[in-house]
Amino acid sequence: MPVIQNEPILPNKLATKEAGAGLPPAIPPGLRAVSVRVNEVIGVAGYVLPGNRVDVLAVVNPTEKRDEVTSKVILTNVQVLAAGTKIERDERNNKPMAVSVVTLLVAPEESERLTLASTEGKIQLALRNPLDKTTPNTPGIRPAALLGFATASKQAALRTRIAAAPTKATSTQPQVETGGVVEIIRGDKRAQEIVRQEH
Repeated sequence: MPVIQNEPILPNKLATKEAGAGLPPAIPPGLRAVSVRVNEVIGVAGYVLPGNRVDVLAVVNPTEKRDEVTSKVILTNVQVLAAGTKIERDERNNKPMAVSVVTLLVAPEESERLTLASTEGKIQLALRNPLDKTTPNTPGIRPAALLGFATASKQAALRTRIAAAPTKATSTQPQVETGGVVEIIRGDKRAQEIVRQEH
């Protein structure tokens, strides 16, 4: 609650004894604080600080096939509640070591997605402008699409379907031939148009 200078602190502005101390009272009702291990790259080179807003990207391979690896934004506009280091015991050398940790404020269903992504794959934090309130819906990307191979394979499959399709020619209608497939890119969207020639 806001407090002005020289204002007496009354009991209604204080947290109850049941609220505890430290981080738990700072968690709003209905939300959860989930901590994830990060390194200098995942933590955006140390620029992720308490109060920042981030998007969480996950790289997961649902199968053992290399071409099934998918990168996808799973959470958007997530508040960073705390960032720092904690001491863990190294399993190999049995010595304490410092581990960077970022605590994110998420809804319960978002905590499930974050936990699964951090255990089954790799996560990456993307720092965002605090004034940016947009929540973009991205389809995700795979290695083939990243390198443009998926587009080429789709074009080849489309040409195969066009070649295998039966053609009907009559004397009253002009004959139509397929000139090829043109890919149109508008911003971040791609579309394929079939070029037809009439004679």
